[in-house]
Amino acid sequence: MVAVYNYSYVAKLIIIGDMGCGKSSLLRQFTEDTFFGTRIIEVEGERIKIQAWDTAGQERSVTRSYYRGSIGTIVVYDITNRESFENLESWLGDARQLTAPHSIFVLVGNKADQDARRVVSYDEGEAFAKTNDMLFVEASAKTGEKVKATFEDLAARILALVKDNIIDTLSPDSGVQSKKPLDATKNPRAIRVDNTQASGSMFGGCC
Repeated sequence: MVAVYNYSYVAKLIIIGDMGCGKSSLLRQFTEDTFFGTRIIEVEGERIKIQAWDTAGQERSVTRSYYRGSIGTIVVYDITNRESFENLESWLGDARQLTAPHSIFVLVGNKADQDARRVVSYDEGEAFAKTNDMLFVEASAKTGEKVKATFEDLAARILALVKDNIIDTLSPDSGVQSKKPLDATKNPRAIRVDNTQASGSMFGGCC
């Protein structure tokens, strides 16, 4: 018997950045959970299960396994905290080396609702993103502004890579795994249905 999933792909995303810049709040806005959460997004008729990980307060001791197999990396800074912006280079260094090939990077300037307290301009954030080949958006984890849209855009770009055969969904290190039913006449083995979250992730633990 072939198991049938209600989604076509599973994709691992990670959220990185300095402590206090709003990573957990961004994740909570998207998945209604903290540190790890899932949500299914429909893109062009395909349903993608996003597995999103946060550093869970362990910013200074994030291990290699946290980055491994991530196809999407959201790098967050606080527009009211210049230090969090200045530390972006160090976060990118590890992520570029350890995430999956073709991983998509998104720079998010959080706390857009606090424009009166801004110390990092929009132009600075945009310039950094362009220099480092990243998507860029300013968002608000407090109000939800542009949070869902950011994840949806990322999912759409991941699907485009899959459809262009740039990502091998059969590779455990690609960051994306196909969950489409197999043809039972060609492969009679059953597929185990994944109803778990962190403990049952195909990508393993975060750290």
